[in-house]
Amino acid sequence: MSAPAINTAGKAAAKSAMGQGAGLFIGSWEIGTMLPGAPLLTIHLALAAPSGTVTGLGQITQAINPPLDITSRLDGDYTYLTVMPDASHILVTVTGYPVLNMPPGGGIGPVVAPNLNLRMVLDSDWQRGTATFSYLGPDGTWQRIESATAHISTSVSTAGKP
Repeated sequence: MSAPAINTAGKAAAKSAMGQGAGLFIGSWEIGTMLPGAPLLTIHLALAAPSGTVTGLGQITQAINPPLDITSRLDGDYTYLTVMPDASHILVTVTGYPVLNMPPGGGIGPVVAPNLNLRMVLDSDWQRGTATFSYLGPDGTWQRIESATAHISTSVSTAGKP
């Protein structure tokens, strides 16, 4: 799949904004081993260049019986990793929390434990990379997926909605 790293503005604008430390851009990635029946993590992120912060939504799905469907509110950060002049990567570190539907005026709400941890290393063009993620399964045990493939999502119809 090939798609611009950014919805609307294009990859060049993102690289320019990132280099100048200004701007906000949107990115969506699909992360998984791509094996039949394996969990698939779909994330939609807003990345703030000035602060290096990341917020968004994610969803883990799996075609098992009963089907796995875990939604998370994502918070984290990203940073550039450059070990050699022409070998830059981007590290995205995200923690996910269950989505709570609090009533308006309902107060500050409960303390919520995380249900997702993601470490994703992307190529310098933000298009693809490798990730490791762990999630809290329905049975209350943590599941870990290592060396998963991450690639930019081309589905504009689901952008911003896991």
